[in-house]
Amino acid sequence: MMNTKCTKHVLACALAVGAFLSDPALRAQTFTYTNCDLVAGFRIIGGASDLVVDLGQVASFEGLAPRSVITITNLTATQLDDALPTVDGVSWSVAAALRGNPNYSYPLQTIWVTSPRPNIYTPGKVWSDASSGTLGGAASQIDGIGYDASVYGNGQPAGPDNTPTGILLPPASQYAYSTLMGSHENYVGTFQGVVENTTPEDFDSAGLPSRSVLYRLEPDNYPHASGRLIGFFDFNTNGVLTFTAGPPPEPTTISQVSKKQTIITISFPTVNLVGYRLRYATNSAALETPISNWIIGGNLIGNGATLSLQDTNSTAARFYAVEAYY
Repeated sequence: MMNTKCTKHVLACALAVGAFLSDPALRAQTFTYTNCDLVAGFRIIGGASDLVVDLGQVASFEGLAPRSVITITNLTATQLDDALPTVDGVSWSVAAALRGNPNYSYPLQTIWVTSPRPNIYTPGKVWSDASSGTLGGAASQIDGIGYDASVYGNGQPAGPDNTPTGILLPPASQYAYSTLMGSHENYVGTFQGVVENTTPEDFDSAGLPSRSVLYRLEPDNYPHASGRLIGFFDFNTNGVLTFTAGPPPEPTTISQVSKKQTIITISFPTVNLVGYRLRYATNSAALETPISNWIIGGNLIGNGATLSLQDTNSTAARFYAVEAYY
């Protein structure tokens, strides 16, 4: 014969489980984070809310086919609207850190960090590898953005602004993105440069995206090598975030040069979304130097067709090259 108390206890447990499964609020999950997840942060400095978005494991971004473009669906319009009153003046970044996952072939303290471009036509800084101790400081802050957001989320009710992939936090909180990024936009002084990209005040009407390039940095010995380019993120004026996979663009070849009076037109094939910049030198001695040392001319963004850049040249001789970049 079954014990009556046990029968009542089992019945009570069954009723509790049934109530849990029938209540959507109780079933909902709060923000979650796993080591080596790429995490995006958005804020208006001095604003009311930070937005932290988990984009998933960085390995899935490294594994994309070159030149493939994906839309980041974890960034929802609802959370973006709730966090930010406008897309103008928004500071944002994306990063990941390897702190203890044995399934990655990279050494501990490897980090993935975005480098902001001043505008879509101008390349940003190329981050460099560093010692394990140096990268470890930034890795701790990067990992902390995701981890602390999950700690904060566990103490808040689940809902539209606290989901498994995105959460709003008060910027003054100890768990906030702003706290771990710092006012100097460099993970509170632990990183080699400014990582946040800030949209201009006319961003919503400008039509051009805000672009940041993602680099992987690994601990190494001096001298430090440049980071490996993984691809780039575009934060668009409609609030949509996209990722375009690397590797760095292939050089292009000038296909035609024509002159009409003092206007020189240089034509060349382009690849969609790749930036191209005209470089020129005024003497043959420059041919023995890197093209990156030549004078900068005009620039454009490729669309897959043959395009042209122009230069006004009244000198007797000028040497031209076209530089491809992300």
